[in-house]
Amino acid sequence: MRLPPAEVRMSWPKPNYIDPETRGPGLLIVELTILPAALICVILRLYVRLCVLKKSGIDDWLMVIAVIFAIGVTVCVILANTTFGWATHIWDLRSENMVTGRQISLAAQALFVFSTTFAKVSILFSYLRLAPINSWFRDLTRISIGVIIVGNVAFIIVLFTQCIPTSSYWNLLLNHRDCIAEGPPLLAQAALTVTADFVVWILPLPTLYQAQLPLRQRIALIVLFSFGLVVVVAAIVRTYWIHYVVDETFDVTWAGFHLWIWTAVEVNLGVICGCVPWLKSLFKYYKTGGSSGATASKGTPMPSPGYPQQSSGRGAMLTIGSSSRKPLSSKEIDDTYLELDSNCGSSTTNINQTKNRVSGSTPV
Repeated sequence: MRLPPAEVRMSWPKPNYIDPETRGPGLLIVELTILPAALICVILRLYVRLCVLKKSGIDDWLMVIAVIFAIGVTVCVILANTTFGWATHIWDLRSENMVTGRQISLAAQALFVFSTTFAKVSILFSYLRLAPINSWFRDLTRISIGVIIVGNVAFIIVLFTQCIPTSSYWNLLLNHRDCIAEGPPLLAQAALTVTADFVVWILPLPTLYQAQLPLRQRIALIVLFSFGLVVVVAAIVRTYWIHYVVDETFDVTWAGFHLWIWTAVEVNLGVICGCVPWLKSLFKYYKTGGSSGATASKGTPMPSPGYPQQSSGRGAMLTIGSSSRKPLSSKEIDDTYLELDSNCGSSTTNINQTKNRVSGSTPV
């Protein structure tokens, strides 16, 4: 946070600590709408995975961790704006509220990084189950996981060491503050977030477009996965407001109102978009009356959302290319294949016939 020079402070109006101008209830409305939506999406996802498909993976629990941190971000945003004056002009902010607000800001930044990292890694882990061994898709997904984790760990280290001691971050009026410039690390992390969101969005699209599916189903599947573009847009908007608050204004609490909103919007949208594919499966399950298609014979779970399949005809399924020409085992089919056609509640006989047909074929 830049300290305004004397001539800027002299231009400010007289402080109003009694009845200051505020931004109104807009932020509270946004936050208390989008957070419950994220929680509902995660709960429905777990219902699909644990109760309908009767299986779960590491990506599910990573998303649970992500939404827990997202709750923390939202709580910090609401507290800063409703209790500690970060919805008012900087000249109307009491000094004690500025200190507490900066502490909350530091906590919110850390929670944001943890939440978005876990959400992205969760989605990428689901891609790993989609991608066959020795494929470019799998290699790029692993590289993306590594870059996202390393980049965000580096930012967390910088975040808590940018001021020595850390308390100098919120004690702005100290005579001797040993802090680096706040803007470059924030903008670098924001740029990494935008890039990572874009990669997570676009990574599966070429493979899905080339899938052995009718054109209508391919388009529907691409649209489903493209919900991630909304997160990319939110990350870009948040990056702009980081730049504006850090570099363009001294009235950081008033302008920062937009940054607080987009921070919580982005973190919760990441969770929501990461759960959307599972909601499609839930809709199909109830559309068929919750029929026994949720499980195969001998207690074999139905294939899980996000996994490729192969078939032909009306019940077309998705096949992802691989350099391996080895037929898939029955277990691999159970673990990695998702039925994408409208027959979500297909009979046990049809499931076993599909498994036998795919097991005897060579992946394309």
